[in-house]
Amino acid sequence: MLQNYFKTAWRYLVKHKFYSVIHVLCLALGITFAMVIGIYVLNQYAVNRSLKSVDHQYLIKSDWGEAEGGGLDITTLGPLAKTVYEEYPSLVANFYRYNPVTNVVSAGENHFMENIAIGDTTLVNMYGFPVLYGDKQHPFTDNHSAVITESVAIKLFGKKDATDETISIHTTVNGVKQDYVVSAVIADLPYNSVTRLTGDVLTIFVPAAGSLYYGSGEPLSNWNNPFEIGLIQLQPGVVPADLTRPFRQILATHTPENIQQNLTVELAALKDYYLNDNNGAARKMIIILSASALFILLMAIINFVNISVGTAATRLKEIGLRKVFGGAKKQLVAQFLGEALLLTAFAATLSLPLYEVLRPVFDEILNTQLTSVFHFGWGPVCFLTALVALTGLAAGIYPAFVLSTANMVVAVKGKIDTTKGGLSLRKSMLTVQFTLAIAAFIGALTVSRQVRFIFAKDIGYDKDQVMVITAFPKQWDDEGVHKMMAVQQDLLQLTSVKDATLSFEVPNRQPPNAFSLQVATGEGPKAPIISMGADEHYASTFGMTMLTGSCFAQSGGYIPGQIVLNESAVNALGLTVESAVNQKIRDVASGNEVIIAGVVKDFNYSSLQEQIEPIAFFHVRDFRSYRYLSLKLNTTDMANTVALIKNQWNELLPNSPFEFTFMDEQFASLYRSEMQLKRAADVATVLNFVIVFMGIFGMVTFTLNKRMKEIAVRKVLGARIRHITLLFIKDYAWLIVLATAIAWPLTYLAADKWLASYAYRINQDAGLYIAVAVIIFAAACSLITVLCVRAGRANPVDSLRDE
Repeated sequence: MLQNYFKTAWRYLVKHKFYSVIHVLCLALGITFAMVIGIYVLNQYAVNRSLKSVDHQYLIKSDWGEAEGGGLDITTLGPLAKTVYEEYPSLVANFYRYNPVTNVVSAGENHFMENIAIGDTTLVNMYGFPVLYGDKQHPFTDNHSAVITESVAIKLFGKKDATDETISIHTTVNGVKQDYVVSAVIADLPYNSVTRLTGDVLTIFVPAAGSLYYGSGEPLSNWNNPFEIGLIQLQPGVVPADLTRPFRQILATHTPENIQQNLTVELAALKDYYLNDNNGAARKMIIILSASALFILLMAIINFVNISVGTAATRLKEIGLRKVFGGAKKQLVAQFLGEALLLTAFAATLSLPLYEVLRPVFDEILNTQLTSVFHFGWGPVCFLTALVALTGLAAGIYPAFVLSTANMVVAVKGKIDTTKGGLSLRKSMLTVQFTLAIAAFIGALTVSRQVRFIFAKDIGYDKDQVMVITAFPKQWDDEGVHKMMAVQQDLLQLTSVKDATLSFEVPNRQPPNAFSLQVATGEGPKAPIISMGADEHYASTFGMTMLTGSCFAQSGGYIPGQIVLNESAVNALGLTVESAVNQKIRDVASGNEVIIAGVVKDFNYSSLQEQIEPIAFFHVRDFRSYRYLSLKLNTTDMANTVALIKNQWNELLPNSPFEFTFMDEQFASLYRSEMQLKRAADVATVLNFVIVFMGIFGMVTFTLNKRMKEIAVRKVLGARIRHITLLFIKDYAWLIVLATAIAWPLTYLAADKWLASYAYRINQDAGLYIAVAVIIFAAACSLITVLCVRAGRANPVDSLRDE
């Protein structure tokens, strides 16, 4: 029986090659895109899942409210995680704290910039990181041991087993390096929110106890230090709400009143932290891409159903004869479902090489690494199997039940009216297709316009030809600042270097420090203002506009105790731009006073999703810390200029690696998710159009073949080709109008919700909506016209000849 079903299905598909090809191609495109997005989604949900006991792991986050000098939301007080573990062992099973830093790591004569975690020795055992070399139970042997990743071991020592080798970490103290003996090498870790929490990949882990990095004691033990990352593992059965009271009691015991009043401790689950971080950016991307894949697959299924039901008349005699000879309804259903599954299997077979060919393209679009077909595990295999089965059933279930319920007598006669109701269904599904196509097109254009707006907007500074060098060595004292400023002056002597500035941050990054400031007289409001160090060349290097005063660049040179504010900071302090210069400002916490040297025009120092907030600049000599040396270049020969700067850097700082980026690259990285969404939306829109118009092509071709005698009669009676074309266009025109009426409000609401996440955004334009509808209408009419003209040129005699 099954063999007979297979033969019948195969013969039918071979006989109707044209429609079979449309079925297979549409399904193959849909399945390929669904595979890409499905594997991407599986990878996204797998982030952090490899961590040991991840269901019980939490990050301690901080809501500081209006606290003076509050820390970041992803950091907490240094001792908090350890204290809650020690005082509430029935609630907390383990803890890990660390301070992420970037500095020079030396192995003999080799010097590299590495991301280092100065933290607790509980790391490996708490998260189950695989130890390749060293003691798996005690990877840290003492306070002078280090755990490094496999790739760093190869980079520093040229081998994987680097145990017992010595590395030197440069500190922020003048001339001080701290030696560590490598006690364990762990495998390179997949993306996770422990070693990638701040964006940089941590590769070296050293104990905080005995660390000389800051020269001021161990920061993890300081209750006034709010800039440590703290993670805890809860006991089985314990939920975050169970720690609300313990956290309050600990803060009441160990912290001053202003912290108790302003700090709210929150726990963020580590298992889905990646999906929820950055306002749920990853989760939103997954939802949008999954919806796009579902729409494309749905369009392919609709094409299958439309063409299958539309061509049903060609199989009515077969169905009638099967019933005459005793064929049961369930057997007919199985027959047609089997055919649908067979076609879907063909499409899936074709989609595998398509997926493999397109995988590098989507790797770049989505900034990921999709799993190769040859390395599929159980997850992707089960996903693909389920995808094929569900797609085949969804595509075949309606045609199967429609055809199997045909009346036996009229089916034997091959009457078309046995598919009563099929026309309405096909038109309804075509309307759905047009609706999805219009919505996808408008969505893609909206994303594209917002991305163009982002890159074209005046952000308040000039990012072109600005080289940002990570300033090593990090010697955070007066002498260290003077040394780096001397390097700055030497680089300024190069003809291709127009300007240079030493600073703690660059314009596209939000500074981590904040101070509560107030006008010294005490008359104005207190305002928490983020702050950073910069020098007198900061505004000129980045092309910022000084509205009044100067950026520490008054005649006579550097004057201690000055500050530069942006417009928002001036307004937050209750001042005006015109009256701000020379006003005295007081740091509420310390009582220290500074004088406003100038006011800089507001600039976007973070994503356009965020409003511009108050910011204050202290002179880098007063701030006594720095991280970046930025050069404004003036050259058309970038390659030679970079080589020249590198040579000069190596002469001035022979033991410091030359690590740099360009501001325009950093700016683009802020909007990586938007660029991914734009490219994916473009691909989805193209696939939508391909599938929709392949479906229209198949349906119109079938309809024309079925109505050839009618067309011939019309021609004999004097109808012209344009009349016949208009007749067919009319059938589809109102479907596009209806689809437009449905798509416009739905798309507007969805686009408006997406745009609402941006503080600075485009306005939705009615012209865009109208243009999309016109384009789709024109494209559909053009396709129908071409097919009708070809059919209309046929000789009426051939069509009217009686069989």
